[in-house]
Amino acid sequence: MNDNAIEAERHGPVLVLRMADAAHRNVLSQNLLSQLAHGFAVAEQDEGTRVVILAGLPDVFSLGASREALLAFTEGADVSRAESAVSAPMRCALPVVASIRGHAISGGLLLGMYADIAVLSDRSCYGSNFMRYGICPMAGATHVLGARLGDFLANEMLLTARNYQGSELRRRGAPVEVVGHDDVEGRVMAIAKQMASAPRRSLVLLKRHRTAQLQAAVCEAYAHEVTTFETLMALPETRRRIEADYPTWAGER
Repeated sequence: MNDNAIEAERHGPVLVLRMADAAHRNVLSQNLLSQLAHGFAVAEQDEGTRVVILAGLPDVFSLGASREALLAFTEGADVSRAESAVSAPMRCALPVVASIRGHAISGGLLLGMYADIAVLSDRSCYGSNFMRYGICPMAGATHVLGARLGDFLANEMLLTARNYQGSELRRRGAPVEVVGHDDVEGRVMAIAKQMASAPRRSLVLLKRHRTAQLQAAVCEAYAHEVTTFETLMALPETRRRIEADYPTWAGER
């Protein structure tokens, strides 16, 4: 894949797609998302692949949309492509396990939460900071975060826009596995290999069944989100907040 935004590693029937744009902290650029979509397509077409692992860098999984992308939305850029790209793990025909070892913020966290299984680090930061800029969450966030983390915790995360260490999410009962930072990738690989012991066709059919309801709910949530998002993005206050308050790394504030 060009520019090394995504690195592919094969481990028998398990394909690892690693976001590796260290220079830009794995922000969800068009280049990264296009390469990621290509990686999922390759996995689906390869009969030897049964499970996909979505991974990032040791210190950062993904910081979500770039400052430039957010500013483009204030000028009317199309938001529909962003929803489709971020929900790609859910739409992949094969099971996807997210290795969220590093920080994951907003769209970066959503990308991981759209996987079928996720493992988090006890010391990394996770959050959804849309409200930092005064904008409505997008890309199905209003549904998928509650489905994955629980409604009350998701409401708090969305409304306060603060970050949570994995250890706090574990302490508060979030139904995702949280392990030591250095244990994340090993744990994810163990899960993926166990899943890959099943026939490929069986995995595909089970995932299709398990995600049908989630996909319908996400589509409904997105239909409600998009109008509010576009309305708030058009406000001068929103642009001012983005220009003044876009973070430089996931651990800020």
